[in-house]
Amino acid sequence: MVQQDQKELFETLEKQRQQQAEIDRILKIALPIMAFLLCVICANYNWQSTLGTLIVLTVAFIAVGIKRMNLYLWLGIIAVYCLIDIYFSYGSIPPSALGRQMGTMLTFTAIVGYSRPYIDGWYIRSKNNQL
Repeated sequence: MVQQDQKELFETLEKQRQQQAEIDRILKIALPIMAFLLCVICANYNWQSTLGTLIVLTVAFIAVGIKRMNLYLWLGIIAVYCLIDIYFSYGSIPPSALGRQMGTMLTFTAIVGYSRPYIDGWYIRSKNNQL
């Protein structure tokens, strides 16, 4: 009896792992595209800022969305990056740049980090409904 229950549990866990791997493959394509679109909107007006913002957003999205690293750590890293980038781009820290760059980057990184468990649940339920 216990053997059968354990076998069913392991099969269910393996199925869940496979479904999460499918979501990871989708997100590996979608998250860098989303990072590119956001970096064009929220980067400061020079190519160094655009490139740095693209790299930071892509790494942060993959870290919190696929690798499931600590969201608050990455929000802190993004805040520090934004302060440095804004200072080097403008020579000071204007509030409009903070709202545009830091606000956008923090908001979307938080959305990616908080939404991943919900995406997993929706995907698993949709797969179960197809069966």
